[in-house]
Amino acid sequence: MNKHKKKKLIILIIIYLLLALLLSLSLWSILGNTKDVSRNPIYAGIGGAVNDSGVYEIDEETRLYELILKAKGLHKRADIRNIDTDLKVIPWEVYCIPFLPEKTYKQVPSKKIVQPKTHEIKFPEPSRKINIVYAGLPRTYMLISIIPELDLITITHIPWFTRVTPEYEYPRSLYEIYLTGGVPFLGRAVKMITLETIDYYFTQKRPSWINFIDYLGGIKVRVPDDFATEYGIPKGVNNLNGVLAWEYISFISKSKRREHQIITGSLKRIEMQKEFMQSMYKKFSDSNFYLQGEILTNIMKEAETNMTTQDYLKLVQIYRKMKNPKLRLLTLPGVIQNYNGVEMYVPDLDGYEIEKKNVYHRSINDIK
Repeated sequence: MNKHKKKKLIILIIIYLLLALLLSLSLWSILGNTKDVSRNPIYAGIGGAVNDSGVYEIDEETRLYELILKAKGLHKRADIRNIDTDLKVIPWEVYCIPFLPEKTYKQVPSKKIVQPKTHEIKFPEPSRKINIVYAGLPRTYMLISIIPELDLITITHIPWFTRVTPEYEYPRSLYEIYLTGGVPFLGRAVKMITLETIDYYFTQKRPSWINFIDYLGGIKVRVPDDFATEYGIPKGVNNLNGVLAWEYISFISKSKRREHQIITGSLKRIEMQKEFMQSMYKKFSDSNFYLQGEILTNIMKEAETNMTTQDYLKLVQIYRKMKNPKLRLLTLPGVIQNYNGVEMYVPDLDGYEIEKKNVYHRSINDIK
């Protein structure tokens, strides 16, 4: 074979190889993306007492409360008393949120909580306090307060059925306010309920929470017998993974659900959440998780928050400067009242101030 023919053959081989490569890439592009192409989007409709009725794209895990938020929230006269907003949305279904009748609610008086007078405890507000609204969406709400000068962190649970609106309006719970306007409305509502200045908000939905707990390697907590039986796990202390942790903090027993005692069950659930928070805080303190960059990145990425990485690092520095930080878990004091068949939690702000001052007073004694 002469030199000219040999050169021509090499060029042909290179051309054939390039054509084969291009053909392979084309086939991969077509066949490799078949799943995405064939997976058509799914939709569901919603109308009635929402602010923007229409048809919205959903996924297989979308809950009704998320569909409501896509429709720009609830109308001021929406009635969700008999609707389970945690249910998964059925693809291609059309949901209708009913309206409340045009009438004025009349409060059914409840016995007022008797608390000691505020002036009996004399202690000024700390000069520096950082307040963070934490929400494990859709129905877990807390106010986290970091008080450096007292080496103190308080977490105040606020029941989701806490009444937010004034007496002359339709009664609206904290959860309904969240459904009306999302996280910004939630932050303003917590400020109105507690009369505290809110510095940051930090919210996690179900997938984010599950991933968060799995990043930590699970949380050890003592589970109630009825929870252990219902989920088929050993009684006593268990290390709960993300999925079980979500079920734990959301748990209302079958008997309570059967008897429609959601309010009573929710108050019991707050006590379980407190135990879980205590265990999680201990794991953070013992393991320095708050200094691990990978976990921080994942947590911040999956949460809805106005907190930047720099804000988080500043809080870490504040925490590290505390000599012996203590965690105190509170529940916003209040009473359950009935509004035309709707039970709501009415905050007792005087009682809240007294609880805070008692905690501050104990912290000062501990420092001394």
